[in-house]
Amino acid sequence: MEEQDTQPSQKPSKGYGKRPKWQWILLYVVVAIIVYGLIYLIFIHKSGSTSTGGY
Repeated sequence: MEEQDTQPSQKPSKGYGKRPKWQWILLYVVVAIIVYGLIYLIFIHKSGSTSTGGY
């Protein structure tokens, strides 16, 4: 006996897929905060005053 797939073929959905928009917005905000924090730390590290005789 052969089993046939009775469900219609799923086409890629438009927009954000299965996740709600608020989850994508939250994801973008979290990633932006992390990227901003890393850039901030890099510039503070380079321009920060230390007594070790660094840059």
